Amino acid sequence: MIALMLGAAVLTGWDVWAGSPSAYYASIAMSMSESWSNFLFGSMDPAGTVTLDKIPGSFWIPALFVKVFGYSAWAVIIPNALAAVGAVGLTAVAVRRVAGVTGALLAGAVVATTPILVAVARSNQPEMFFVLALAAALWASMRALQARSLGWLTLAGVFIGAAFQCYMLEAWAAWPALATAYLLTKQSWWRRIRHLLIAGTVSIVASLWWIAVVSLVPAGSRPYIGSTLTNSPWEMVFGYNGLGRFGSSTADTSAYRSFTPPFSGGPGVNRLFNDDLAGQIAWLIPVAVVAIVLLWVLRVPRTVALLVTVWFATYAVMFSVVAGMHQFYTASLAIPIAAAIGIAVGRALRARRVVPIVVMLVIGALTAVLIGVHYGSYSVWAALIQTVLAAGAIALVLTERAHGLRAVTAIVTMAALLFTPTVWSAVTVLHPNSTNPVAGGSLDLGQSTPSFAGGAGFPGGGTAAGFSKAGPGSGNGGAFGGGGGGPRGGFSGANRSGGSQRGTGLGAAGAPGVTGTGVPEVGSLAQRTAVWLEEHRGHATYIAAAFGAQSAAEYILASNGESVLPIGGFSARDPIPTLAGFIKLVSSGELRYVLTSSMVLGPTNAAGTGDTTDPVSEIHAWVEANCTAVTDAPSSALMDCAAAG
Repeated sequence: MIALMLGAAVLTGWDVWAGSPSAYYASIAMSMSESWSNFLFGSMDPAGTVTLDKIPGSFWIPALFVKVFGYSAWAVIIPNALAAVGAVGLTAVAVRRVAGVTGALLAGAVVATTPILVAVARSNQPEMFFVLALAAALWASMRALQARSLGWLTLAGVFIGAAFQCYMLEAWAAWPALATAYLLTKQSWWRRIRHLLIAGTVSIVASLWWIAVVSLVPAGSRPYIGSTLTNSPWEMVFGYNGLGRFGSSTADTSAYRSFTPPFSGGPGVNRLFNDDLAGQIAWLIPVAVVAIVLLWVLRVPRTVALLVTVWFATYAVMFSVVAGMHQFYTASLAIPIAAAIGIAVGRALRARRVVPIVVMLVIGALTAVLIGVHYGSYSVWAALIQTVLAAGAIALVLTERAHGLRAVTAIVTMAALLFTPTVWSAVTVLHPNSTNPVAGGSLDLGQSTPSFAGGAGFPGGGTAAGFSKAGPGSGNGGAFGGGGGGPRGGFSGANRSGGSQRGTGLGAAGAPGVTGTGVPEVGSLAQRTAVWLEEHRGHATYIAAAFGAQSAAEYILASNGESVLPIGGFSARDPIPTLAGFIKLVSSGELRYVLTSSMVLGPTNAAGTGDTTDPVSEIHAWVEANCTAVTDAPSSALMDCAAAG
């Protein structure tokens, strides 16, 4: 177990101190570290103007790291790497209770070598604490089923509630599996139902306490709730991050926004095996399906078999039908996949059942070959080596009884199942990306990513720099008017061949002029502009305003935590501030300078047509009409609104 967790720590933590955190999420951790109010609400900016677009549970630990150690790349990424190591250990401990040491180590190794999990663990995206909470829920669920215990069942519900604080409604998808399995435990119906009602109630309280607390705080005493129309945490969780994720067909545009990240292809039964996801999560899905069938054949307790079966099916279906998502959302599938394979292989080896092991080895090798040939490059030879290992493992399985090589057989079997995913995970170490983490050096494989269409949550259009088929850094500018593309130009790079000269002057973390820490380097346009703004701020609350939190984040980092007003929040569409509120800030002297964007904001209305009446577009038009360009500042995007005020 020590060796397994050390291996996971190397895969997820090696060289992250030189990584490139997502500037948006890095600025959130920095802002949350500056006051307990920001910490509770998840403020995106140090002044507490607007929150991020999620419950801030995944950022509480990174924010504490920043508060204690100061801001750095490792301070915001290492917590995720540690969460991944914890998920490996908890999954192994959970599986050991029903599958022994071999099954436990295999289950932990599956989690440790799931490529997309390794990729997101090496970023500061808010996924890994969710996966850690699910692993803890699996561990407590196994104990609850074995002991038929209200205490363990309630603890499992608490862990699901903790997962809710990290990724909201996705956490509740674990409850159907737990409830169905617990109903099969051998005790009276009344006792089972009573236990589930109590544990479910506790889980709901653990899930909804943040929403309730924030709802009770007057709007004027807290930040605006990001990505909402009504400044409501209920809308943010159940609308924008709930029904809004299933596409415009289910969205009530008058009640909440719809946001579907365009990174994983369209919904459908084969989505988990498409170009975007196959190399990230699909390597062991066919083996897991076979393993789930074997759970019912190998005399695994039916409660455990039902728990794993329903858990895997629920998450697989959910990821197949949601309208749009990032690839790294699927990292949570590693938990039921690991449990299924670990239990099936562990029980089969313990019972010396040859056929189940052989079937899983063959299916695993065949899957590796098919996916490897599709992607090409190093994937082909990795799949071929896995095939050789599978042949060796099959030979050992068939002869193990005669030679007594149980330990060797178990080790070679694990290697034969995990070789190609491990190669993809290892290659990921050389290709850090916190904007949209992907595994296996996918940038080198020429995978494509859909463009950001206006109205899909990112105003404007263009292909994300660094994710186009033409190669890293070749894409057009993103929505927020950056000043330079790059290998990870993300959402901010202007066209490399010229592009806008009136952008914010900032690329995303990792673009030229940005250090590996995600902070604009000394002497860069962003850093020079931040210094100029601090020198000229006077008594203003904000050193400047920027359109969209993505752009504001760069200046928050460049100024080491000074307040920058993120007009419109995450998507540059939130009504914060309103035009009247913005003019009041300027008139009162709280705000003087504004960083404009050359990108046209919108379309943002339901009809998909240009809309210049939304608050953000109104503010942009007012600034252009009433403020004057600053001629002595490093950035030509800077406007002075003092005279207008």
